[in-house]
Amino acid sequence: MNKYKLTACGGTFDLFHAGHKAFLREVLSHSEKVLLGITSDLYVKLFKDGKNIESFEFRKKIVEDFLSLIDAKNRVQISPIDNFYGPLLTNNVNVQAIAVTSETADMAKEINQKRKQNNLPELKVILLSLNLAKDGNLISATRIRNGEINRDGRLYLNPQLKNKILVLPESLRSELQHPLAEILDKIPEKIDGAKTIAIGDITVQKFNQKNVKQFLSIIDFFVQRKPQFHELSELGFENQNIEKVSNPHGTITPQLFDAIRKAFQTTDKKIIFVNGEEDLAVLPILLIAPLGYFVFYGQPNQGLVRIEVTEINKERAYRLVDSFDIN
Repeated sequence: MNKYKLTACGGTFDLFHAGHKAFLREVLSHSEKVLLGITSDLYVKLFKDGKNIESFEFRKKIVEDFLSLIDAKNRVQISPIDNFYGPLLTNNVNVQAIAVTSETADMAKEINQKRKQNNLPELKVILLSLNLAKDGNLISATRIRNGEINRDGRLYLNPQLKNKILVLPESLRSELQHPLAEILDKIPEKIDGAKTIAIGDITVQKFNQKNVKQFLSIIDFFVQRKPQFHELSELGFENQNIEKVSNPHGTITPQLFDAIRKAFQTTDKKIIFVNGEEDLAVLPILLIAPLGYFVFYGQPNQGLVRIEVTEINKERAYRLVDSFDIN
């Protein structure tokens, strides 16, 4: 028999992940029934700025699907909440306990203070554990959206490969010779330069001619492995931050990884100049960039490849990089 008949808990449940699953399983282990408040679209707009967060109906459905999967849907009542009190300051629900984590424990104290003022009995507080990612930090929608981890908490940048030179194996050459995504015949008319990465001298030159103002440009002064440019001005640059890295043909070096990672630490426009070859730069970019960015690079004799930084494409890049030889 579970300890409580009805326990309340709440959350946003954006980008439903392993931490959410563990939270729901644990609260269910403490109570026969659960009153689950999911933040409404209004709450998200008022308190979370509404940026990129999934709609209430979508988040609710994902939670319901999970509850059905673990045969617990009939034990959980879901309702939208416009503030973190939800219905807990009224006597409309007969709740005995509230489940929180260390991050939301102060909210439980405040709710109990308000209940006392309303002549309502104090709720027992259940402190649930937090699920951690592989690096020992929290799994969160923010970290997933920032491109650091996947929904199971695995880092996209494998720490075991840190400071290692990755060498393209023969087994992957054929796959990487093909475009990683759709091919365009021209630069799109509407493009958000702040979330655009251009790889390759000709691609960068064309983007500069179109005044895209891309966030990051990666160049090497070569075109199809033949020297073609000598000055940044030939590519359309004036004064802009530039970082030079070494990255020999067929490799991904720690210097390239570090330069790309550093590029995303600020919103300033940047140039990475590669001494060697930038053909494989799309892979570390996909691993490091936040969701929603777009990478453009030229496919010889075919056109312009556009690949969005999505969870699927991050997983693909992880698989490919994980198959590289280590030097």
